[in-house]
Amino acid sequence: MQEKQDRKTKFFEPKIIINGEELRINAKKIYGVYPIIIEKMVEQLDICIAIHKRVFVVLFILQHRETSKGNKDISKFMNCQKQWIRRNYKTKDIGSVWVREWEKAKAKSHHYHCALFIDGDVIRHSQRILEVIRSKWFKYGNVPIKFLEHPYYNIDKHNHDEMRT
Repeated sequence: MQEKQDRKTKFFEPKIIINGEELRINAKKIYGVYPIIIEKMVEQLDICIAIHKRVFVVLFILQHRETSKGNKDISKFMNCQKQWIRRNYKTKDIGSVWVREWEKAKAKSHHYHCALFIDGDVIRHSQRILEVIRSKWFKYGNVPIKFLEHPYYNIDKHNHDEMRT
């Protein structure tokens, strides 16, 4: 099922087809997703898989202290993280995606769902990166970060298909 909202189509099914590939997504009858955003995420991941034989994916959620009208702060923050990773892990091709989600229950609040795609040969665990992200986001004057129970994945070109299902 699809529905138009804010000039974008919202999708409510548990699976979506992108580039002829069926992918499971976390969409429900109440909470949909925007296919264009999912397509951009898949595109970033595919580019990284084409460049690296292994891709390390780290996921995190950044909570804003107050509403901001634009996205300059998150763009700047993500660019700073990529610069830090380039310097500390000696890797240059880093992909990233983020999407802002408004919390309707809290009319003036939003948060960002973020992912970084890094060369899996230079990093295998998320602890150090997440510590740096936490400290830097807090320095920006924002509230603590929410981390997922399993905040990272190691994707190998050889297990790429099974990781996508």
